[in-house]
Amino acid sequence: MAASEKQQVATAAHPGVWVWDHDRRRIVWANENALRFWGERSVLDLIDRDFPPNDPTTEQFARLLHAATAAGTERVRTRLTLTPKGKPRRVAASVSRFALTDGRIGLRVSAVPLPLGMESEPERMREIFATAPQAMTLFAVDGTMLVQNDAADLVFGQGAQASLAARYGEDGKAGDALRALLLTGSFSHTVSLRTRAGARRHRVTMRRMLDPVTGAFAALVSFSDAVERDDAVMLTTAMERGAEQALLSSIEAGIAVYDDALKPLYMSDRAHDLLGVPVNTTTPQLGRLFPRDRKRIAEALMQIRDGRTDVASIDLTVQGQDNGVRWVQLRMRRGGWRGAGAWIATITDVTAGQRSAIAVQRASDDRDAALDAIGIGVAVLAADGSVTDMNTTAADLLDRAQDDRRPLTEDFDSAGQTAFSDIFAQTTRNPGFEVVLRESARRVTVGVSPKDRLNRDHRIVTLRPVENASQSRPGLFERREAVARASHELRTPLNAILGFTQLMLADPDPIRSDAYVSYLQDINDSGAYMLRLLQDILDMRRIEADALRLDSTPIDLGNLLRVVAREAEFAARKRDVDLVLSIEPTLPPVLADLHTMRQALTNMVSNAVKFTAASGWVRISALQRASGAVEVEVIDNGDGMTSEERAIALEPFGQMSGSQQNFGGAGMGVPLAKGFIEANRARFELSSDKGLGTIARVVFPPDRIPTDT
Repeated sequence: MAASEKQQVATAAHPGVWVWDHDRRRIVWANENALRFWGERSVLDLIDRDFPPNDPTTEQFARLLHAATAAGTERVRTRLTLTPKGKPRRVAASVSRFALTDGRIGLRVSAVPLPLGMESEPERMREIFATAPQAMTLFAVDGTMLVQNDAADLVFGQGAQASLAARYGEDGKAGDALRALLLTGSFSHTVSLRTRAGARRHRVTMRRMLDPVTGAFAALVSFSDAVERDDAVMLTTAMERGAEQALLSSIEAGIAVYDDALKPLYMSDRAHDLLGVPVNTTTPQLGRLFPRDRKRIAEALMQIRDGRTDVASIDLTVQGQDNGVRWVQLRMRRGGWRGAGAWIATITDVTAGQRSAIAVQRASDDRDAALDAIGIGVAVLAADGSVTDMNTTAADLLDRAQDDRRPLTEDFDSAGQTAFSDIFAQTTRNPGFEVVLRESARRVTVGVSPKDRLNRDHRIVTLRPVENASQSRPGLFERREAVARASHELRTPLNAILGFTQLMLADPDPIRSDAYVSYLQDINDSGAYMLRLLQDILDMRRIEADALRLDSTPIDLGNLLRVVAREAEFAARKRDVDLVLSIEPTLPPVLADLHTMRQALTNMVSNAVKFTAASGWVRISALQRASGAVEVEVIDNGDGMTSEERAIALEPFGQMSGSQQNFGGAGMGVPLAKGFIEANRARFELSSDKGLGTIARVVFPPDRIPTDT
């Protein structure tokens, strides 16, 4: 053994002690053994030692500071790998909180270098357990956690879920697993566990053993992430060995493999049959198989790419080879194919279940249509007065969602509640009575059916608005005025929220939890979105009142379009949409307000990107016509719109069916763009055909082109 190593072993009983100032990333005090360990002559030399933010030592101390300052923790014992003299060295460390002179919290580290080449067998086994890549935990027979390794800390959290029941989420499953282990000596199953990333499926393997410290029975448990893979992924290795045709044809589900552009790489015979594609023909692209469902498929793929899910399931209809309609479930996930990344699709026939569901839905739709056709509000109440169903007319009158199950009387004034309770208790038909709705102050006539009309537990209630009532809802103009005033008032507290969250994000060190920093970022992002929405409402109100303040100056339209395209690149890449920019080199400047034109063009490009499916394209072009007019076109190859949908898109807060759920937004992008462009004395045109994409065009007439002086 070298002399230096002998010295370290001899002085192991006298640990090196130092104080770590995490905020300034430096050691501010050390004893003689610590100076010897770090290879410095004095504390002043050690204070000058540089510890970069991404240095492994700094990262280890950051984790220890978080653990040592946790509630109920006085001391943390651990093993560290440090590089004091350029070579890695393992130490056994005891770490505790330390109050620095100015009141901030630091770390007191007491470390003993582990001897090189002299570890005993138990020491070596403890080291292997601590650093093993497999997550492992030792539990007592009652499920209490005794110790776990670093890999388990990463999966389940350090010191978190201190019992097997907490990890399983319920006592029953954990108790069953421990009983099976004690009876058989080993136990293995796949189960959903609580992890730092949420609930995830794990393969849990247990071995019964004696606790080396107490000698009592204990359970050594290993955890392996077992998020299930599709059959196609599990069969890839066999495919590459030449058995793919036989294996893929042997399973009930169809298998199809696509590259990143959704071009087919492989399709099993069963998939050909389910999708109605003859085996001896060229396999079509996925988007061509389901042209009406391209957006749904694109959204599902985006969820997988963004990490929001591992597997996406979509129910689709196809025309079978027998010309009958068939429903299939398409389960998509990322996988591998012959050494490259690919999309793996598992196709299952779900026709029987879908037909049953459609029959039920049609019956429900027919009932709802009949109720709406009555022309008055109809609600079905349970015995306790809660709403079990209502038609759209009733929901509109009550100004509540159609699936809102609250008692009907919550919308009535106190007199109406008393009258309704008296009549609801009767068994005979009543002539009807008037109530005042609390929110809108609107008067409605309420009728209650006899108890035997449906059954003992339900009653039908009709709601009919009182014509020419003295108190009615405000008109459209008054409502818009109220919204504009509210939007203006909301901006002040919202600006304060954003200001404080931005200050906290600029200096997140006092926040010890990375999750809380992430929550703070979410608050800031949501506040910024709300502020933009309020600004849109105010801008729309100014447009309607012809109160926009514009500063018309010659602007470089080509440069402005380059800026807008660059800002949209991230969203386009995220949606796998190609963004193409074409600007005439001799494009002249135009007279316009820079701020409003930038907002209008940004809305046009963002909308085109948002409503274009994956592998699509958006083209931005600008040129001067022979007439002298300057035209800007934003063209996409998305699904396009019908004439009715175009009219909705041009209305403030207009939402086409499904667009809010699929794409988000408040329906202000196109109306604001149109308003800003027309306020700049240019012309806005929107043309679209269903299935053929959309063209948004801005035309600056010749009188908006400045002439040389």
